Amino acid sequence: MKRHTAAQFRTLPVTRFAVLTCLPIVFGAVAIAAAPVQAQEGGGAETAPARVYLPDWRLRSPDQIRSGTISVIHEAGAPRLHVHQLAAERPPVLVPVWTSQSPSPTGDHFVIADFHTGAPNLLGGLFNAFARAPSEATVSVAAAPDGRKALGLSYRRQERGFSGVWVHLFDTTIHPARRLYLDARPFATLSLWVRGERGGERVLLKLADAAWETRGEAIPLGELGEFLPTGRVEPEWQQAVVRLDRLPTHLDPSTLASVVLEALGPAEGRVFVSQLALSVGHDPPALRPYREPPVEARTDRQLATWIWNTAEILDQPGKRDSLLSFLSDEGLDVVFLQLVTAPGDTPPPGEIRPDPRLRDLVSRLSRLGISVYALDGYAGYARPEYHAGVLNTIRNVIRFNAESRDDERFFGVRYDIEPYLLPGFHGPARADILAGYLDLLARGVDAAHQGNLVFGVDIPFWFDAPDEVSFESVMVEFRGADKPVSEHVIDLVDDLSIMDYRTVAHGADGTIRHAAGELEYASRAGKPTYVALETGALPDETLIEFGGDPVISSIASMDGPGVVAVVADQDSAYVFWVETDPESSARTGMKLESQLRRAGLEPETAVVWAVSRRVFVPADKLSFAALGKERLRRVMEETTTDLARFGSFAGFAIHHSDSYMRLQDDARGSQR
Repeated sequence: MKRHTAAQFRTLPVTRFAVLTCLPIVFGAVAIAAAPVQAQEGGGAETAPARVYLPDWRLRSPDQIRSGTISVIHEAGAPRLHVHQLAAERPPVLVPVWTSQSPSPTGDHFVIADFHTGAPNLLGGLFNAFARAPSEATVSVAAAPDGRKALGLSYRRQERGFSGVWVHLFDTTIHPARRLYLDARPFATLSLWVRGERGGERVLLKLADAAWETRGEAIPLGELGEFLPTGRVEPEWQQAVVRLDRLPTHLDPSTLASVVLEALGPAEGRVFVSQLALSVGHDPPALRPYREPPVEARTDRQLATWIWNTAEILDQPGKRDSLLSFLSDEGLDVVFLQLVTAPGDTPPPGEIRPDPRLRDLVSRLSRLGISVYALDGYAGYARPEYHAGVLNTIRNVIRFNAESRDDERFFGVRYDIEPYLLPGFHGPARADILAGYLDLLARGVDAAHQGNLVFGVDIPFWFDAPDEVSFESVMVEFRGADKPVSEHVIDLVDDLSIMDYRTVAHGADGTIRHAAGELEYASRAGKPTYVALETGALPDETLIEFGGDPVISSIASMDGPGVVAVVADQDSAYVFWVETDPESSARTGMKLESQLRRAGLEPETAVVWAVSRRVFVPADKLSFAALGKERLRRVMEETTTDLARFGSFAGFAIHHSDSYMRLQDDARGSQR
């Protein structure tokens, strides 16, 4: 075994890596976990402002704002803003409280993780890829060339950016004031088994203690090959051993938080990691034998999809025939079919009177063995003024079925309401919005059951996830019970889909992690649950956070990567975002002043903040549109292997039929 001197832990530059924890932040119609994502350099394109109604946030004027979250939606043409949250309270300041735990070894060793599954390790930590564009990284639990399941890191390291994987040694779902970090002082070595796919892969080994992890940084220890017997990564398993008594002095062994592998390049490659362990002595543990765990064989899982372009299909027989052929070839079992009203009919808001032409389409789907739900959705349906219309729609579907042959009848009704898109949801209006939403579901279930219809809904994965402030789930009181909104929904409905819009299966920000909580609760409740994946083309987005006291000095003198400005307009306000153009010498403040004047607004009326955080979220983090059908198939397979343990796991729902039909096999998608 190769040993190391203190000189080999040479002082290397402290470089940043993303260690943001897996907590829900809403972007448009989906929730983005702030786990490591690709970061994008500032672009400088002018962004169209957003208009907000201040009373939605219980604000009288922009100068009351002390914290906010917006996102730039990078649509073709001009990017635009979406406002997620505005508040009169300052952002919470978390004072770090670093508490340690020292695990008890079995014999001389404590194996933190084998990485045979994506489950949390024995310290409660998870893993995830991180990258900064144009570099890329993906991570999964995958079979190494010898068949052993391990943590697999695939990377494309470019001249710019960075990429790699972190493994947390603590539970990120626990409030920072109660987290326990690893006290490694009783141990002599930290070890991990590694191999490359081809050999010669160059990877930097890093460690972070609680202080460095809080800053999103890690301390380089050296190239991984320096800790291996042969001095390089080989296409066979080798053990990397780190002497804990020779760590850099600015790394606290009593609060170790993360192990990091960062690709060196420019290069691309794949490395596998197994059996991360601590040892009391200087002889680390041998690689334990691997046995492939048995996989539960079930044939009752289904494949579902949404059809939103119903009117187009009814009007164009060619589109209908292509769709039916595709659904048959792909083996679809369930379809959520958007209801449409007959041409010329104008029912009240929220109500749809099914077009009689739907009978033929439903019949054709039924003859393929497909169960058809009558689908509708709109965020505003959560508001009480729409409830009567929604309930009338359900009654109309019941009447439609009563007047139809068996094969022309809908199997159920389904609502994709997404109440979190309403202004104020991420603020003072949340409780009222959710109360209306749950009341509608309860009444909708009762109405559907009167006509022997199944009632299903679609919810985001983060309804049971901790937020960044309280580290509690999205809680709401309903019918005397105060619990996560996901649990209320599962209690009420007959089945559901979890909008689990991610393009990797494993890790802190993968489909498995995000769906597990709902599936566990739904298993206890006996409710079939689909895991939904996205194939539609989505725009990239950038999350922007700001807060504190607004800037008092002259706008024109402001500089920096970006500023947010809010300008009052009676009860409304305009929200502006301006970023620095790296190819321009103009100050950020000068750009903002110019944009305000072009909008007919006086710069002196603007309330301005510097940006405190930016997170770029690429579209292919959420959608398979650019990744290809093979990548979708692989993620579905990996997700199924892990989620098979849940009796509620009914299968997958693919959003949506039109984009699913366009999805092609893609070389880039299949390799990543």
